[in-house]
Amino acid sequence: MFPTYEDHIALWTNELKTWVPERIFDAHVHLGPPGIVSPITADRRKQALSTFMHMRWEELNDCYQHVYAGKHIVGLIAFPFPQREVDLDLSNDYLIELMKGNSRITGFLASHPTAVNQSIATYRKAVKNGVCFRGVKPYADRLGKSNFDARMEEFIPDKLLQFMNSEGLAMMLHTSGIGVGAPETRQFLCATAECYPRIPILLAHMGRYIEPDHFFQFLDEGLLEACPSLYLEMSSASSREVYERVLARRSLWKRLIFGSDMPFGLITGVERWSKDQGAIFLTRDDYPWSDATMNARYAAERKQLTYNTYHCIKALKDAVAGLGLSVGDANELKQAIFCTNAQNLFLTRKI
Repeated sequence: MFPTYEDHIALWTNELKTWVPERIFDAHVHLGPPGIVSPITADRRKQALSTFMHMRWEELNDCYQHVYAGKHIVGLIAFPFPQREVDLDLSNDYLIELMKGNSRITGFLASHPTAVNQSIATYRKAVKNGVCFRGVKPYADRLGKSNFDARMEEFIPDKLLQFMNSEGLAMMLHTSGIGVGAPETRQFLCATAECYPRIPILLAHMGRYIEPDHFFQFLDEGLLEACPSLYLEMSSASSREVYERVLARRSLWKRLIFGSDMPFGLITGVERWSKDQGAIFLTRDDYPWSDATMNARYAAERKQLTYNTYHCIKALKDAVAGLGLSVGDANELKQAIFCTNAQNLFLTRKI
């Protein structure tokens, strides 16, 4: 199921290992057993979303020991796999059982896009079992349509937001459409932050953007400064320019959070835009969804690729270097991004 670990270009060994802090809080992890996944069609296999659909806790631990060798994973935000083929109730139940025996896991429940009462019942079921979900992971694929065709109001109904706000639950948000580059996305974020201020919104993959300019439009609009409940989670985002623009605003240093998107962080490549297939990855390895034309065009670059999570860290590292900080300030910034920013989200939240 999972690739045998290989530091393909020695990026971790030669560069990242000594730079990354000793303590890591991973804010974006998928967990779930293989037995709760329905058969996957050939067409679905052609989507990067279908690369992984299960990962047990034991498998994640083994992955951590290799991918972030020498580091201590002090905590993580975990939620079920979001695909429509994954049984929603059983995936949430699996996480409940994990939380009962592991205080490092901050669990987010996978929400039902149209049956809010079902999601509320799952939350209360966890409480009866002596644990508490600290957030919610909504996802457009459960509507049975493409993420690019969905609107966030469709899979994040007001009734769910009202419940989350009443309980002070965070949201890991994979934006729909073209992400934060779309005016409707920014309008949704602004309205949600204003109406439901007790919901910290973690924008997965830096809010998602097709190209960096889309992210810059979002950043320059000032929404992050205006809405203190918005946070940026960095999995999949491997553009140095994006981190440079964020870190240039010191007020945002406390709202940038490390996440791996495991096991998707093991995809050997970086995000690109394909004329034929849209948002995709340029990868070292061949996947069922790979764009052959793109791979041929960038054959030389493919040889310089490794795990996506490494490329995201590398982009951040280069951006931090460009700030010209003292060693002490740089270490403080790294500690914030890789650990304390995420931890601080939950320190004052009662279970």
